[in-house]
Amino acid sequence: MLAPDLVISLIVISTVFAGGVWTLQRQARNQISDLKQQLDESQLQVQQHQQALHQAQTQIQVDENTKQSLQQQVKDLHNTHQQNVAQIESLRNELSQAQGQLKHNEAVLTQSAKDAQKLIEKEHRIESLNQEISELKTALKQEQVEREKEQESLHEKLALLEQNKKQLSQEFENLSNKIFDEKYKQFNQTSKEGLSSLLNPFKDQLEGLRKKVDDVYVAESKDRASLKAQIGELHKLNRQITEEASALTRALKGEKKTQGNWGELVLETVLEKSGLRAGEEYVREKSINTEGDRYRPDVIINLPENKHIIVDAKVSLVAYTDYVNAETDDERQQHLKTHVQAVKAHIKALSEKPYDQLPGVNSPDFVFLFMPVEPAFMVAFQYDDSLFNEAFEKRIVVVTPTTLLASLRTVSNLWSIERQNKHAKQLAEQAGKVHDKLVGFVESMEKVGAQLTTVQKTYDTAWNQLKEGRGNLLSQAHKFKDLGVRSKKELPKHVMETAELEFSEDD
Repeated sequence: MLAPDLVISLIVISTVFAGGVWTLQRQARNQISDLKQQLDESQLQVQQHQQALHQAQTQIQVDENTKQSLQQQVKDLHNTHQQNVAQIESLRNELSQAQGQLKHNEAVLTQSAKDAQKLIEKEHRIESLNQEISELKTALKQEQVEREKEQESLHEKLALLEQNKKQLSQEFENLSNKIFDEKYKQFNQTSKEGLSSLLNPFKDQLEGLRKKVDDVYVAESKDRASLKAQIGELHKLNRQITEEASALTRALKGEKKTQGNWGELVLETVLEKSGLRAGEEYVREKSINTEGDRYRPDVIINLPENKHIIVDAKVSLVAYTDYVNAETDDERQQHLKTHVQAVKAHIKALSEKPYDQLPGVNSPDFVFLFMPVEPAFMVAFQYDDSLFNEAFEKRIVVVTPTTLLASLRTVSNLWSIERQNKHAKQLAEQAGKVHDKLVGFVESMEKVGAQLTTVQKTYDTAWNQLKEGRGNLLSQAHKFKDLGVRSKKELPKHVMETAELEFSEDD
Protein backbone atom coordinates (compact mmCIF):
# COMPACT_ATOMS: atom_id res chain seq x y z
CA MET A 1 0.00 0.00 0.00
CA LEU A 2 2.95 2.34 0.60
CA ALA A 3 4.43 2.20 -2.87
CA PRO A 4 1.41 3.64 -4.83
CA ASP A 5 0.95 6.51 -2.29
CA LEU A 6 4.62 7.35 -2.53
CA VAL A 7 4.50 7.47 -6.31
CA ILE A 8 1.46 9.78 -6.20
CA SER A 9 3.23 12.04 -3.67
CA LEU A 10 6.26 12.27 -5.91
CA ILE A 11 4.09 13.15 -8.90
CA VAL A 12 2.37 15.88 -6.86
CA ILE A 13 5.76 17.21 -5.71
CA SER A 14 7.02 17.30 -9.30
CA THR A 15 3.88 19.11 -10.43
CA VAL A 16 4.13 21.65 -7.61
CA PHE A 17 7.82 22.17 -8.31
CA ALA A 18 7.13 22.80 -12.00
CA GLY A 19 4.43 25.31 -11.00
CA GLY A 20 6.92 27.12 -8.72
CA VAL A 21 9.48 27.34 -11.48
CA TRP A 22 6.88 28.66 -13.87
CA THR A 23 5.86 31.31 -11.29
CA LEU A 24 9.47 32.42 -10.83
CA GLN A 25 9.96 32.62 -14.58
CA ARG A 26 6.82 34.72 -14.92
CA GLN A 27 8.02 37.10 -12.15
CA ALA A 28 11.40 37.39 -13.86
CA ARG A 29 9.74 38.22 -17.20
CA ASN A 30 7.61 40.84 -15.48
CA GLN A 31 10.71 42.40 -13.90
CA ILE A 32 12.52 42.40 -17.26
CA SER A 33 9.48 44.00 -18.87
CA ASP A 34 9.48 46.66 -16.15
CA LEU A 35 13.19 47.23 -16.65
CA LYS A 36 12.71 47.60 -20.37
CA GLN A 37 9.95 50.07 -19.75
CA GLN A 38 12.15 51.97 -17.33
CA LEU A 39 14.95 51.86 -19.90
CA ASP A 40 12.66 53.28 -22.53
CA GLU A 41 11.64 56.01 -20.15
CA SER A 42 15.30 56.70 -19.36
CA GLN A 43 16.15 56.92 -23.01
CA LEU A 44 13.26 59.32 -23.43
CA GLN A 45 14.60 61.35 -20.56
CA VAL A 46 18.07 61.33 -22.19
CA GLN A 47 16.59 62.64 -25.37
CA GLN A 48 14.79 65.27 -23.40
CA HIS A 49 18.04 66.09 -21.62
CA GLN A 50 19.88 66.28 -24.92
CA GLN A 51 17.26 68.58 -26.22
CA ALA A 52 17.48 70.52 -23.04
CA LEU A 53 21.31 70.55 -23.47
CA HIS A 54 20.93 72.18 -26.77
CA GLN A 55 18.46 74.55 -25.29
CA ALA A 56 20.29 75.25 -22.11
CA GLN A 57 24.03 74.87 -21.90
CA THR A 58 23.84 75.79 -18.35
CA GLN A 59 22.00 72.57 -17.51
CA ILE A 60 24.80 70.35 -18.96
CA GLN A 61 26.37 69.59 -15.69
CA VAL A 62 23.02 68.78 -14.12
CA ASP A 63 22.05 66.59 -17.06
CA GLU A 64 25.40 64.79 -16.91
CA ASN A 65 24.83 63.96 -13.28
CA THR A 66 21.34 62.74 -14.05
CA LYS A 67 22.71 60.62 -16.88
CA GLN A 68 25.27 58.98 -14.66
CA SER A 69 22.62 58.29 -12.08
CA LEU A 70 20.40 56.65 -14.65
CA GLN A 71 23.29 54.56 -16.01
CA GLN A 72 23.98 53.32 -12.50
CA GLN A 73 20.35 52.33 -12.13
CA VAL A 74 20.49 50.45 -15.44
CA LYS A 75 23.61 48.65 -14.30
CA ASP A 76 21.97 47.68 -11.03
CA LEU A 77 18.92 46.42 -12.86
CA HIS A 78 21.14 44.42 -15.20
CA ASN A 79 22.95 42.80 -12.27
CA THR A 80 19.64 41.97 -10.68
CA HIS A 81 18.50 40.39 -13.93
CA GLN A 82 21.67 38.25 -14.10
CA GLN A 83 21.12 37.06 -10.54
CA ASN A 84 17.54 36.10 -11.37
CA VAL A 85 18.71 34.16 -14.44
CA ALA A 86 21.34 32.31 -12.35
CA GLN A 87 18.76 31.45 -9.70
CA ILE A 88 16.37 30.15 -12.37
CA GLU A 89 19.17 27.97 -13.84
CA SER A 90 19.97 26.59 -10.38
CA LEU A 91 16.32 25.73 -9.82
CA ARG A 92 16.23 24.02 -13.21
CA ASN A 93 19.25 21.88 -12.27
CA GLU A 94 17.66 20.91 -8.95
CA LEU A 95 14.45 20.03 -10.78
CA SER A 96 16.36 17.88 -13.27
CA GLN A 97 18.14 16.04 -10.43
CA ALA A 98 14.85 15.53 -8.60
CA GLN A 99 13.24 14.13 -11.76
CA GLY A 100 16.19 11.76 -12.30
CA GLN A 101 16.04 10.59 -8.68
CA LEU A 102 12.28 10.16 -9.03
CA LYS A 103 12.68 7.94 -12.11
CA HIS A 104 15.30 5.85 -10.32
CA ASN A 105 13.07 5.45 -7.27
CA GLU A 106 10.12 4.54 -9.50
CA ALA A 107 12.23 1.80 -11.13
CA VAL A 108 13.33 0.53 -7.71
CA LEU A 109 9.76 0.53 -6.42
CA THR A 110 8.55 -1.28 -9.56
CA GLN A 111 11.20 -3.97 -9.11
CA SER A 112 10.34 -4.24 -5.41
CA ALA A 113 6.68 -4.72 -6.30
CA LYS A 114 7.60 -7.47 -8.78
CA ASP A 115 9.82 -9.17 -6.19
CA ALA A 116 7.04 -8.93 -3.61
CA GLN A 117 4.58 -10.52 -6.07
CA LYS A 118 7.03 -13.34 -6.78
CA LEU A 119 7.45 -13.80 -3.04
CA ILE A 120 3.70 -14.08 -2.56
CA GLU A 121 3.49 -16.65 -5.39
CA LYS A 122 6.32 -18.66 -3.82
CA GLU A 123 4.58 -18.56 -0.44
CA HIS A 124 1.44 -19.95 -2.06
CA ARG A 125 3.51 -22.65 -3.75
CA ILE A 126 5.15 -23.49 -0.42
CA GLU A 127 1.75 -23.84 1.23
CA SER A 128 0.62 -26.13 -1.61
CA LEU A 129 3.76 -28.27 -1.31
CA ASN A 130 3.31 -28.49 2.46
CA GLN A 131 -0.25 -29.70 1.92
CA GLU A 132 0.90 -32.31 -0.63
CA ILE A 133 3.65 -33.53 1.72
CA SER A 134 1.16 -33.82 4.57
CA GLU A 135 -1.24 -35.82 2.40
CA LEU A 136 1.57 -38.09 1.18
CA LYS A 137 2.75 -38.71 4.74
CA THR A 138 -0.79 -39.59 5.81
CA ALA A 139 -1.27 -41.94 2.84
CA LEU A 140 2.14 -43.52 3.46
CA LYS A 141 1.34 -44.11 7.11
CA GLN A 142 -2.03 -45.66 6.27
CA GLU A 143 -0.44 -47.87 3.62
CA GLN A 144 2.21 -49.05 6.10
CA VAL A 145 -0.46 -49.91 8.67
CA GLU A 146 -2.46 -51.85 6.07
CA ARG A 147 0.65 -53.71 4.91
CA GLU A 148 1.54 -54.63 8.47
CA LYS A 149 -1.98 -55.94 9.06
CA GLU A 150 -1.87 -57.95 5.83
CA GLN A 151 1.54 -59.41 6.72
CA GLU A 152 0.28 -60.38 10.17
CA SER A 153 -2.84 -61.95 8.65
CA LEU A 154 -0.73 -63.91 6.15
CA HIS A 155 1.53 -65.24 8.90
CA GLU A 156 -1.53 -66.35 10.85
CA LYS A 157 -2.96 -68.03 7.75
CA LEU A 158 0.29 -69.88 7.08
CA ALA A 159 0.51 -71.07 10.67
CA LEU A 160 -3.11 -72.19 10.59
CA LEU A 161 -2.64 -73.90 7.24
CA GLU A 162 0.39 -75.78 8.54
CA GLN A 163 -1.54 -76.85 11.64
CA ASN A 164 -4.53 -77.97 9.55
CA LYS A 165 -2.21 -79.80 7.19
CA LYS A 166 -0.76 -81.81 10.07
CA GLN A 167 -4.21 -82.54 11.47
CA LEU A 168 -5.52 -83.53 8.05
CA SER A 169 -2.52 -85.78 7.41
CA GLN A 170 -3.01 -87.53 10.76
CA GLU A 171 -6.74 -87.94 10.20
CA PHE A 172 -6.14 -89.16 6.69
CA GLU A 173 -3.53 -91.65 7.83
CA ASN A 174 -5.85 -93.03 10.50
CA LEU A 175 -8.74 -93.24 8.08
CA SER A 176 -6.59 -94.79 5.36
CA ASN A 177 -5.40 -97.52 7.76
CA LYS A 178 -8.98 -98.15 8.81
CA ILE A 179 -10.14 -98.22 5.20
CA PHE A 180 -7.34 -100.58 4.27
CA ASP A 181 -8.19 -103.00 7.09
CA GLU A 182 -11.85 -102.98 6.21
CA LYS A 183 -11.11 -103.34 2.51
CA TYR A 184 -8.77 -106.21 3.16
CA LYS A 185 -11.44 -108.04 5.12
CA GLN A 186 -14.00 -107.31 2.46
CA PHE A 187 -11.64 -108.56 -0.24
CA ASN A 188 -11.38 -111.89 1.60
CA GLN A 189 -15.15 -112.13 1.87
CA THR A 190 -16.14 -110.78 -1.53
CA SER A 191 -13.30 -111.80 -3.83
CA LYS A 192 -15.82 -113.29 -6.27
CA GLU A 193 -18.14 -110.27 -6.43
CA GLY A 194 -15.97 -108.20 -8.79
CA LEU A 195 -14.87 -104.63 -9.04
CA SER A 196 -18.35 -103.07 -9.06
CA SER A 197 -19.23 -104.42 -5.63
CA LEU A 198 -15.83 -103.17 -4.33
CA LEU A 199 -16.32 -99.58 -5.42
CA ASN A 200 -19.63 -99.06 -3.64
CA PRO A 201 -18.12 -99.49 -0.15
CA PHE A 202 -15.13 -97.45 -1.32
CA LYS A 203 -17.53 -94.66 -2.23
CA ASP A 204 -19.11 -94.88 1.21
CA GLN A 205 -15.69 -94.64 2.82
CA LEU A 206 -14.86 -91.58 0.72
CA GLU A 207 -18.11 -90.01 1.86
CA GLY A 208 -17.13 -90.78 5.44
CA LEU A 209 -13.72 -89.20 4.80
CA ARG A 210 -15.42 -86.14 3.33
CA LYS A 211 -17.72 -85.88 6.36
CA LYS A 212 -14.74 -86.21 8.69
CA VAL A 213 -12.85 -83.51 6.84
CA ASP A 214 -15.97 -81.33 6.91
CA ASP A 215 -16.25 -81.74 10.68
CA VAL A 216 -12.58 -80.78 11.15
CA TYR A 217 -12.73 -77.69 8.98
CA VAL A 218 -16.17 -76.35 9.90
CA ALA A 219 -15.03 -75.59 13.45
CA GLU A 220 -11.90 -73.83 12.16
CA SER A 221 -13.83 -71.80 9.57
CA LYS A 222 -15.95 -70.07 12.23
CA ASP A 223 -12.94 -68.06 13.51
CA ARG A 224 -10.90 -67.97 10.30
CA ALA A 225 -13.23 -66.97 7.51
CA SER A 226 -10.32 -66.19 5.18
CA LEU A 227 -9.58 -69.94 4.82
CA LYS A 228 -13.19 -70.91 4.25
CA ALA A 229 -12.94 -70.68 0.46
CA GLN A 230 -9.82 -72.87 0.37
CA ILE A 231 -11.38 -75.52 2.64
CA GLY A 232 -14.55 -75.45 0.57
CA GLU A 233 -12.53 -76.08 -2.57
CA LEU A 234 -10.85 -79.03 -0.86
CA HIS A 235 -14.32 -80.43 0.00
CA LYS A 236 -15.42 -79.93 -3.58
CA LEU A 237 -12.33 -81.80 -4.76
CA ASN A 238 -13.12 -84.74 -2.47
CA ARG A 239 -16.71 -84.80 -3.70
CA GLN A 240 -15.46 -84.63 -7.25
CA ILE A 241 -13.17 -87.59 -6.58
CA THR A 242 -16.19 -89.49 -5.27
CA GLU A 243 -18.27 -88.57 -8.30
CA GLU A 244 -15.49 -89.76 -10.58
CA ALA A 245 -15.42 -93.19 -8.95
CA SER A 246 -17.41 -94.56 -11.86
CA ALA A 247 -14.85 -93.11 -14.27
CA LEU A 248 -12.16 -94.82 -12.20
CA THR A 249 -13.90 -98.15 -12.72
CA ARG A 250 -13.65 -97.76 -16.48
CA ALA A 251 -10.04 -96.49 -16.28
CA LEU A 252 -8.94 -99.44 -14.13
CA LYS A 253 -10.13 -101.81 -16.84
CA GLY A 254 -8.89 -99.76 -19.79
CA GLU A 255 -5.60 -99.40 -21.64
CA LYS A 256 -2.52 -97.52 -20.43
CA LYS A 257 -3.37 -94.54 -22.66
CA THR A 258 -6.79 -94.30 -21.06
CA GLN A 259 -5.27 -94.61 -17.60
CA GLY A 260 -2.73 -91.89 -18.40
CA ASN A 261 -5.40 -89.50 -19.66
CA TRP A 262 -7.47 -90.08 -16.55
CA GLY A 263 -4.41 -89.43 -14.32
CA GLU A 264 -3.69 -86.15 -16.15
CA LEU A 265 -7.34 -85.16 -15.71
CA VAL A 266 -7.10 -85.67 -11.95
CA LEU A 267 -3.82 -83.72 -11.88
CA GLU A 268 -5.40 -80.87 -13.84
CA THR A 269 -8.30 -80.80 -11.36
CA VAL A 270 -5.89 -80.52 -8.43
CA LEU A 271 -4.03 -77.68 -10.18
CA GLU A 272 -7.27 -75.80 -10.80
CA LYS A 273 -8.25 -76.08 -7.13
CA SER A 274 -4.82 -75.04 -5.85
CA GLY A 275 -5.25 -71.32 -6.50
CA LEU A 276 -2.21 -71.23 -8.81
CA ARG A 277 -2.49 -69.54 -12.21
CA ALA A 278 -1.76 -71.47 -15.38
CA GLY A 279 1.13 -69.98 -17.32
CA GLU A 280 2.14 -67.90 -14.30
CA GLU A 281 2.70 -70.08 -11.22
CA TYR A 282 2.77 -73.38 -13.17
CA VAL A 283 3.34 -74.65 -16.74
CA ARG A 284 1.92 -77.86 -18.24
CA GLU A 285 3.99 -80.23 -20.42
CA LYS A 286 6.78 -77.80 -21.29
CA SER A 287 9.22 -79.38 -23.77
CA ILE A 288 12.92 -78.95 -22.87
CA ASN A 289 15.83 -80.09 -25.07
CA THR A 290 19.30 -80.81 -23.65
CA GLU A 291 22.28 -82.59 -25.20
CA GLY A 292 20.16 -84.25 -27.86
CA ASP A 293 17.53 -85.51 -25.40
CA ARG A 294 14.04 -84.16 -25.02
CA TYR A 295 12.14 -83.99 -21.75
CA ARG A 296 8.56 -82.93 -21.10
CA PRO A 297 7.56 -82.88 -17.43
CA ASP A 298 3.83 -83.01 -16.78
CA VAL A 299 3.92 -79.88 -14.59
CA ILE A 300 6.58 -77.34 -13.59
CA ILE A 301 5.57 -75.41 -10.47
CA ASN A 302 7.16 -71.95 -10.29
CA LEU A 303 8.30 -70.79 -6.84
CA PRO A 304 9.45 -67.34 -5.67
CA GLU A 305 13.12 -66.46 -6.21
CA ASN A 306 13.16 -68.40 -9.52
CA LYS A 307 12.81 -71.86 -7.93
CA HIS A 308 10.83 -74.77 -9.39
CA ILE A 309 9.13 -78.04 -8.44
CA ILE A 310 8.53 -80.74 -11.06
CA VAL A 311 5.45 -82.99 -10.89
CA ASP A 312 5.24 -86.17 -12.98
CA ALA A 313 2.04 -88.24 -13.02
CA LYS A 314 2.36 -92.02 -13.15
CA VAL A 315 -0.66 -94.32 -13.52
CA SER A 316 -0.14 -98.10 -13.69
CA LEU A 317 -3.22 -99.84 -12.36
CA VAL A 318 -3.19 -103.17 -14.19
CA ALA A 319 -1.61 -105.05 -11.27
CA TYR A 320 -3.79 -103.14 -8.81
CA THR A 321 -6.91 -104.13 -10.78
CA ASP A 322 -5.80 -107.74 -10.76
CA TYR A 323 -5.19 -107.46 -7.04
CA VAL A 324 -8.71 -106.19 -6.46
CA ASN A 325 -10.26 -108.92 -8.63
CA ALA A 326 -8.12 -111.77 -7.27
CA GLU A 327 -10.13 -114.76 -5.97
CA THR A 328 -7.53 -116.28 -3.64
CA ASP A 329 -5.11 -114.90 -1.10
CA ASP A 330 -2.15 -116.25 -3.03
CA GLU A 331 -3.25 -114.49 -6.20
CA ARG A 332 -3.96 -111.33 -4.26
CA GLN A 333 -0.50 -111.36 -2.68
CA GLN A 334 1.13 -112.03 -6.03
CA HIS A 335 -0.70 -109.13 -7.74
CA LEU A 336 -0.01 -106.84 -4.80
CA LYS A 337 3.69 -107.63 -5.05
CA THR A 338 3.56 -106.89 -8.78
CA HIS A 339 1.81 -103.59 -8.05
CA VAL A 340 4.51 -102.59 -5.55
CA GLN A 341 7.21 -103.50 -8.07
CA ALA A 342 5.47 -101.31 -10.67
CA VAL A 343 5.48 -98.38 -8.23
CA LYS A 344 9.19 -98.96 -7.53
CA ALA A 345 9.85 -99.08 -11.27
CA HIS A 346 8.12 -95.71 -11.70
CA ILE A 347 10.20 -94.27 -8.85
CA LYS A 348 13.43 -95.60 -10.35
CA ALA A 349 12.60 -94.38 -13.88
CA LEU A 350 11.69 -90.92 -12.63
CA SER A 351 14.86 -90.66 -10.50
CA GLU A 352 17.00 -91.31 -13.58
CA LYS A 353 15.64 -88.24 -15.38
CA PRO A 354 18.01 -85.25 -14.87
CA TYR A 355 15.23 -82.77 -14.14
CA ASP A 356 17.48 -80.86 -11.73
CA GLN A 357 19.98 -80.24 -14.54
CA LEU A 358 17.61 -79.00 -17.22
CA PRO A 359 18.41 -75.51 -18.56
CA GLY A 360 16.15 -72.83 -17.16
CA VAL A 361 14.85 -75.11 -14.40
CA ASN A 362 16.13 -74.45 -10.89
CA SER A 363 14.59 -77.50 -9.25
CA PRO A 364 15.17 -78.60 -5.63
CA ASP A 365 16.70 -81.99 -4.91
CA PHE A 366 13.39 -83.85 -5.23
CA VAL A 367 10.59 -84.44 -7.76
CA PHE A 368 6.90 -85.11 -7.06
CA LEU A 369 5.58 -88.45 -8.38
CA PHE A 370 1.82 -88.05 -8.55
CA MET A 371 -0.41 -91.13 -8.00
CA PRO A 372 -4.05 -90.13 -8.70
CA VAL A 373 -5.59 -93.21 -6.97
CA GLU A 374 -5.13 -92.90 -3.24
CA PRO A 375 -6.16 -96.53 -2.39
CA ALA A 376 -3.50 -97.81 -4.80
CA PHE A 377 -0.97 -95.56 -3.06
CA MET A 378 -2.05 -96.73 0.42
CA VAL A 379 -2.00 -100.44 -0.51
CA ALA A 380 1.53 -100.22 -1.92
CA PHE A 381 2.99 -98.27 0.98
CA GLN A 382 1.15 -100.45 3.52
CA TYR A 383 2.69 -103.56 1.97
CA ASP A 384 6.23 -102.14 1.88
CA ASP A 385 7.02 -99.73 4.74
CA SER A 386 10.43 -98.89 3.27
CA LEU A 387 8.94 -97.71 -0.01
CA PHE A 388 8.69 -94.09 1.13
CA ASN A 389 12.31 -93.93 2.36
CA GLU A 390 13.52 -95.68 -0.77
CA ALA A 391 11.75 -93.09 -2.92
CA PHE A 392 13.06 -90.21 -0.83
CA GLU A 393 16.65 -91.49 -1.17
CA LYS A 394 16.16 -91.33 -4.93
CA ARG A 395 14.98 -87.70 -4.53
CA ILE A 396 11.36 -88.69 -5.24
CA VAL A 397 8.35 -87.72 -3.13
CA VAL A 398 5.18 -89.70 -3.88
CA VAL A 399 2.06 -87.54 -3.58
CA THR A 400 -1.68 -88.09 -3.92
CA PRO A 401 -4.43 -85.57 -4.78
CA THR A 402 -4.88 -84.64 -1.11
CA THR A 403 -1.21 -84.18 -0.23
CA LEU A 404 -0.40 -82.48 -3.55
CA LEU A 405 -3.27 -80.02 -3.08
CA ALA A 406 -2.02 -79.12 0.41
CA SER A 407 1.50 -78.55 -0.97
CA LEU A 408 0.24 -76.43 -3.87
CA ARG A 409 -1.90 -74.34 -1.52
CA THR A 410 1.26 -73.63 0.45
CA VAL A 411 2.96 -72.54 -2.78
CA SER A 412 -0.02 -70.29 -3.56
CA ASN A 413 0.31 -68.64 -0.14
CA LEU A 414 4.04 -68.18 -0.76
CA TRP A 415 3.21 -66.32 -3.97
CA SER A 416 0.73 -64.15 -2.07
CA ILE A 417 3.45 -63.25 0.42
CA GLU A 418 5.85 -62.57 -2.45
CA ARG A 419 3.37 -60.17 -4.03
CA GLN A 420 2.90 -58.45 -0.68
CA ASN A 421 6.67 -58.09 -0.31
CA LYS A 422 6.84 -56.67 -3.82
CA HIS A 423 4.19 -54.11 -2.90
CA ALA A 424 6.14 -53.26 0.25
CA LYS A 425 9.26 -52.74 -1.86
CA GLN A 426 7.35 -50.45 -4.22
CA LEU A 427 6.06 -48.58 -1.18
CA ALA A 428 9.63 -48.16 0.08
CA GLU A 429 10.69 -46.84 -3.34
CA GLN A 430 7.78 -44.40 -3.27
CA ALA A 431 8.82 -43.27 0.21
CA GLY A 432 12.34 -42.68 -1.12
CA LYS A 433 10.93 -40.51 -3.90
CA VAL A 434 8.92 -38.52 -1.34
CA HIS A 435 12.10 -38.03 0.68
CA ASP A 436 13.94 -36.79 -2.42
CA LYS A 437 11.09 -34.38 -3.12
CA LEU A 438 11.31 -33.15 0.47
CA VAL A 439 15.05 -32.51 0.07
CA GLY A 440 14.39 -30.53 -3.11
CA PHE A 441 11.68 -28.57 -1.31
CA VAL A 442 14.07 -27.66 1.53
CA GLU A 443 16.69 -26.54 -1.00
CA SER A 444 14.07 -24.39 -2.76
CA MET A 445 13.07 -22.87 0.58
CA GLU A 446 16.70 -21.94 1.23
CA LYS A 447 16.84 -20.22 -2.17
CA VAL A 448 13.58 -18.39 -1.40
CA GLY A 449 15.08 -17.21 1.91
CA ALA A 450 18.14 -15.85 0.12
CA GLN A 451 15.93 -14.05 -2.41
CA LEU A 452 13.83 -12.58 0.41
CA THR A 453 16.99 -11.21 2.00
CA THR A 454 17.98 -9.60 -1.33
CA VAL A 455 14.51 -8.08 -1.77
CA GLN A 456 14.59 -6.70 1.78
CA LYS A 457 17.98 -5.08 1.16
CA THR A 458 16.72 -3.53 -2.09
CA TYR A 459 13.61 -2.23 -0.31
CA ASP A 460 15.69 -0.70 2.51
CA THR A 461 18.01 0.98 0.00
CA ALA A 462 15.11 2.53 -1.94
CA TRP A 463 13.41 3.69 1.28
CA ASN A 464 16.62 5.25 2.59
CA GLN A 465 17.09 7.10 -0.68
CA LEU A 466 13.60 8.51 -0.24
CA LYS A 467 13.90 9.85 3.32
CA GLU A 468 17.55 9.75 4.44
CA GLY A 469 20.73 11.56 3.46
CA ARG A 470 21.33 14.98 2.03
CA GLY A 471 19.15 15.90 -0.92
CA ASN A 472 16.60 13.14 -0.34
CA LEU A 473 13.22 13.52 -2.02
CA LEU A 474 11.31 14.24 1.18
CA SER A 475 13.71 17.08 2.03
CA GLN A 476 13.29 18.62 -1.41
CA ALA A 477 9.50 18.29 -1.21
CA HIS A 478 9.57 20.02 2.18
CA LYS A 479 11.57 22.89 0.65
CA PHE A 480 8.82 23.35 -1.96
CA LYS A 481 6.32 23.86 0.84
CA ASP A 482 8.66 26.36 2.47
CA LEU A 483 8.66 28.27 -0.84
CA GLY A 484 4.88 28.50 -0.68
CA VAL A 485 3.92 25.61 -2.98
CA ARG A 486 0.42 24.39 -2.24
CA SER A 487 -0.72 20.74 -2.53
CA LYS A 488 -4.00 18.94 -1.94
CA LYS A 489 -2.48 15.90 -0.19
CA GLU A 490 0.01 15.46 2.60
CA LEU A 491 2.69 12.80 2.97
CA PRO A 492 2.18 10.26 5.82
CA LYS A 493 2.95 11.81 9.20
CA HIS A 494 5.23 9.01 10.41
CA VAL A 495 7.32 9.37 7.25
CA MET A 496 7.64 13.13 7.59
CA GLU A 497 8.51 12.87 11.30
CA THR A 498 11.68 10.97 10.45
CA ALA A 499 12.53 13.46 7.73
CA GLU A 500 11.83 16.39 10.05
CA LEU A 501 14.27 15.01 12.64
CA GLU A 502 16.90 14.97 9.96
CA PHE A 503 15.97 18.49 8.95
CA SER A 504 16.36 19.68 12.53
CA GLU A 505 19.78 18.04 12.73
CA ASP A 506 20.76 19.70 9.46
CA ASP A 507 19.64 23.03 10.82
